[in-house]
Amino acid sequence: MFDKDPTVNTRNIKKSLFDENPKMLEEFEEEEIKLDIAEHIYYLRDATGQTQEEFGELVGIDSVIIDDLEESDYEGDSLAVLAHIEKALRRHVEAPIKPAEDVYPNALLTATITGLKLRLFRYHIGRKTSLTNNEGFGTHLNQDKHYILNELEPWQEALQRNKQELRMFALAEMTEWCHLDGGLRGNFSGDPNAYIQAAAIHNQLIEALEHYIQTDERTAFKQWQENIGKQGETRYINELEAALQQKIFEEFPDTEWLVQVLLGFLKTSVL
Repeated sequence: MFDKDPTVNTRNIKKSLFDENPKMLEEFEEEEIKLDIAEHIYYLRDATGQTQEEFGELVGIDSVIIDDLEESDYEGDSLAVLAHIEKALRRHVEAPIKPAEDVYPNALLTATITGLKLRLFRYHIGRKTSLTNNEGFGTHLNQDKHYILNELEPWQEALQRNKQELRMFALAEMTEWCHLDGGLRGNFSGDPNAYIQAAAIHNQLIEALEHYIQTDERTAFKQWQENIGKQGETRYINELEAALQQKIFEEFPDTEWLVQVLLGFLKTSVL
């Protein structure tokens, strides 16, 4: 039976076990995708508060198929059914989240909802404190290194989990998808592969910041700069600053806090 706890699943098996057996690795990855789909559909249905019968009626799919998908033992084309469900939900679900126009803010919004699914984020008073000026960021960093490291850690997991979800959408050749978690709902569109790349860039910068906090060295940040390029770095900064000005993250203090911290780190690092 599909385990409703996303931390207890076959992903805990190290893929390195299959390095010398390509066929076994391929089978493992196929099962991993089926599990991704099972979790995703369960969360979509759970967020609507509906039974399998009610959810099946909403999206136009037999409840037996919904059950098979959630159990990760559907024998048909799971990706095709996933695409159908996503398309149906976009017709029936109003999304109060105002989507950003650019990929970097959007990637963080989808990761936010993924993180909330996993219950990784905590609300903290003061999350909306501005860290956009260089002096403020440096002072904050010196005083709260352990706090920042503690708060950055769940983002790495959420972004990685989000990349796995996006991989499903890319394989299903979808350009529109829905993220739901309780009262939080978001419709997103674009190229899932672009979102996957954006999530990777966010994660690499988080790792560079953690490295800097722990060692006071900027070698990892310089590698990030080299990887993204000057033009890409400018786009990254511009998109996130515009999203803050447009209050895209206003309802998500965790996300707003992360953006402010990353932008502060970027600005102090280029001095």
